[in-house]
This record gives sequence, C-alpha cells and structure tokens, in this order.
Amino acid sequence: MSRALIIASAAYIDAELQAEFGRLPPSFLPIGNRRLFVHQHAAFRETVSRVILSLPDDFNPGPLDIELLDELGIEIVHVPGGLSLGQSIVYVINVAAAAGEQLAILHGDTLLRGVGHAASDAVSVAPLPSNYAWGEVRVEDGAVHPADDASHRDDPASAVLSGYFVFTEPVRLVQAITRAGGSFLAGLHGYGQSSKLRALAAAEWLDFGHANTYHQSRGRVTTQRAFNDLHATPRLVVKSARDTAKIAAEARWFDRLPPPLRAYAPAFLGMRDTASGPGYALEYLYLPTLADLFVFGRLTPMAWGHIFDACDEYLTACIAYPAPPGTADDAEALYGGKARQRLEELARTTGIDIDAACRFNGQHLPSLRRMAELAAQAVPAAEPGRHMRLVHGDFCFSNILYDARASLVRVIDPRGVTADGQATPYGDVRYDLGKFHHSVVGRYDHILAGYYRLQDHGPTDVTLDLRNDPESRDVEALYRARSLAGFTIESAASHAVSVLLFLSMLPLHADDAQRQRALMANAMRLFLAMETRAAAA
Repeated sequence: MSRALIIASAAYIDAELQAEFGRLPPSFLPIGNRRLFVHQHAAFRETVSRVILSLPDDFNPGPLDIELLDELGIEIVHVPGGLSLGQSIVYVINVAAAAGEQLAILHGDTLLRGVGHAASDAVSVAPLPSNYAWGEVRVEDGAVHPADDASHRDDPASAVLSGYFVFTEPVRLVQAITRAGGSFLAGLHGYGQSSKLRALAAAEWLDFGHANTYHQSRGRVTTQRAFNDLHATPRLVVKSARDTAKIAAEARWFDRLPPPLRAYAPAFLGMRDTASGPGYALEYLYLPTLADLFVFGRLTPMAWGHIFDACDEYLTACIAYPAPPGTADDAEALYGGKARQRLEELARTTGIDIDAACRFNGQHLPSLRRMAELAAQAVPAAEPGRHMRLVHGDFCFSNILYDARASLVRVIDPRGVTADGQATPYGDVRYDLGKFHHSVVGRYDHILAGYYRLQDHGPTDVTLDLRNDPESRDVEALYRARSLAGFTIESAASHAVSVLLFLSMLPLHADDAQRQRALMANAMRLFLAMETRAAAA
C-alpha cells in the first residue's frame, strides 16, 4: 500500500524566532544553506509515494521556492488560520484526499535521522528533555501510552513525542481527532486505543521549533567547504583546514584583536590539534548569519535598517585603527593581480577562453580578461591615511552573525593575511566594503543557495535570472541609499571590486560546474551594471 507524508507546517514560527527571521512557517527556516523542507524531503522521499506540505493560508512562497517545490514533487495545501494542529491535519487529509492510503505525519519544525520509516502504526519518541513540555508519553513493552500523573523525568518509561507518526488507517485518525475536539495529542491516544502504537527511536532528533533548540540543532548541520573542517559542540566551534598558514593567520587575527573590537567577535579560545591538522576554537554563538536572513528570512525594511546600522558601527570601529606606517599596500595584488591569476587558473581547469568576447542576457561584453582589467582600473590607488585600516578581510554576509536583541554584529572567518601571504590584520577597507556589496547587490549567497536560473548558449554566452522578490529589492535599495564607515558605494569603488571578486572566485567553485558558471554570469551582470553607471555619471 502506498504511503503519503504530510509535513505539518501550517502555523508560523514562534515570536522569538520571528524576531530573527521574520514571519515564516517552520519548514521554510534556513538549515545548512537550504530550507528545512529540502532536508525533510530528502530524509523521507525513498519511503513515501507523496509528500504534502501544509502552509498558512496567507503565506506565499517566492517564485523560485515554488519551482523548487515543484521540482521535488511536493504538493502544497494552504490551511486556514485559527485551526489547532489536529484540525489542520484533518483539513489537509481531506483536501489532499490522503485518507485512502497509509499516512505519515512529520512536524514541520522537525528533522529525524535514522528512524524506522517503514514501520506502521508507530510514533517516534525520545528521552524526555529537561526543557520540553509538550507531548509527554509513557513507553511500556514497546508501545506508546498517555502519560499519567505518576510520570516524572527520572522515570525510564517517560518519553516525549519527537514529531513523526505513521498510521495505517487515516480515516480512523480523522475520527479520533474529531472526537477529541480537534486535539491531535488526544486524537493520537484515541487512535492508539484500538491500534497499538509502536515506539520508534531515531538516531538523531533535530528540533527547530524554538529559538534555543533551533540554534542547537542547526549547529549539527554544517556547510563547510571541502577545504575547511568545522566541529561544533554546544559551547565552542573548532575550525581547521589543510592550509595551516591560513588557519594560523585567522587565529592571530582573533587573538590580537584590540579590546574595544572584541565585542564584535566570538571569544577566542585558543589553538587546537585536530585530526585534519592545526585549528583554533571560538565561542559558539547561537546567532543566524546575514546570509541566512537575506536569502531565507522575511524581515521588514526597518529590521534591515537596524542590521545595516550594526554593520556600520562595526566598520566604523575598525577604521579607528589605522595601519602602522610602512604597512605594505597590496591593493594592486588584491584586486587586479588576483583576478588575473585566478582567471588563468580557470582557463587551465575548464578550457574556457578568457580572451573570447562574452555575451550576457543577449548583450555583448568584452572578454573575461578585459573585464578584469577594466574593473581593476576603476579602483583608485589606495590612500594610506584613508584606506589602510584594520580590516576583517572577508566581510561578506556568511561571515557576519547578527544578534537582534543587542543590534550587534559578530564576525567570523577573517582573512588575516595580505594578498602575498603576509600575516596582518590591516588592509584596504574598500575590500571589506566590496565583499559586503557582493553579498547585497551581487547576490552571492542566493547563488550558493541555488536561487538562480541559468541558460548556457556557449562557453562565454549565458543568460542568468536571479531571485528578484520585493524583500531582496527593499534590502538592496536600503543599502544603496546609505554609506558604511563614511564610504558610499561610489567612493569605495564597490561595483568594480565586486566584479573582481566574482571573477577571482571562479576556480574556487570547481566542485559545482553549474554554480561556477552562474558566478561567471553574475560577474558579467555586475560588469554591465558598473559600465552603465559609469556612462551615466
């Protein structure tokens, strides 16, 4: 008999999570650079014939999310507001005509690993956490029973429902919930009176339903690139890499940060020896990145105004520390030199002719090499007294954590070296501003998350469409209208720096040819915008 899976996500996340991410259903929360429903679908797709996602009636996914849901074959049922969990599930069963097959239900804020998906008339349970107050049950002889007054947290029979349920008779489940006045928990136990419900234990239960459990569970789904290794515990995160000089430079940056700037970074907890080589430890912060908020969140323009103010506060604090006299100016190497070197590497590894004319969305452009030359020429020489300051060196959205309660940014993954490998916390502040630009205007994090459409017409002839939803446009408009650390987009040459950044990163994304070509196309898009603005000036 076929089995349908309902991902029950028809209520919005709680107020504390909304303060961080905006008004989202739980299955749309960001986890590991994807929405949670992508992970949920992957965990169950081999054992079900249908996946049905319930959403609040007034929640409208963006066009690219709709495409992704269609691609995964996920059916959407919008549920009217004001219903209880039980009433919502009954509504979805009726609308989706899911009563004629076996039915599995997964809470929308839950991800389970290593659970017995094939079981029938079963529910997943876990040891009773100290801070969890919903869905307490007793497990006796492998069966699930309602908790009684004698239950307590030290009782080995006490457990909690962890969010996955399988029923062989959905019609009887509907009847049980209806008799219980719409209560899912009471309906569950009513169903269990005539069909014993077996207890299932999952190897791992990730609960994203509350702010504290969200960040704890999120820390167990890392997104490190192939050349980095991250190991997180509830209190610290250890980063190591094959490039030991890079790790040493990052650690030095944290260790020697001036005391007034330490409020903007996790606490540095010293060097560590790891299986993959030397590493360093930082305090684990239960905070989202700006990349998660920009790509997956739905924050208001006012909230983004506070975020940009916090970024400005950090950058302004940094530029209060000028580079010592004699600090090498590596601007040419950082901008033009690195782009030339990386493009030649791209040509060697992919066979792309970097001297061939390009075309983007039907418009003719110079070659990749010529675009790099013109962008480098558009970055004025660094002025030591103005530009050479203490810098982060990689101030992009994925390296910026945001504490909404304190309106404070905390930075991770600094560069700590010059373009030629000299360890130093100083550099050209315009590079940090360019990295910020490449996140907001360049939409780097959207591309990494797969939010783009790419068409190839030839090796250097491409069409690229990026997500252009109202929220992203509002954020970009806010950014364009302001300055950061006293620099405007124009005075920091951020358009040109961003073009160079995208050209320079192409060989680093050889692990995904489609993404690499999307980044190349985006460099063309930004170059065209740079030239258009220059012509209008």
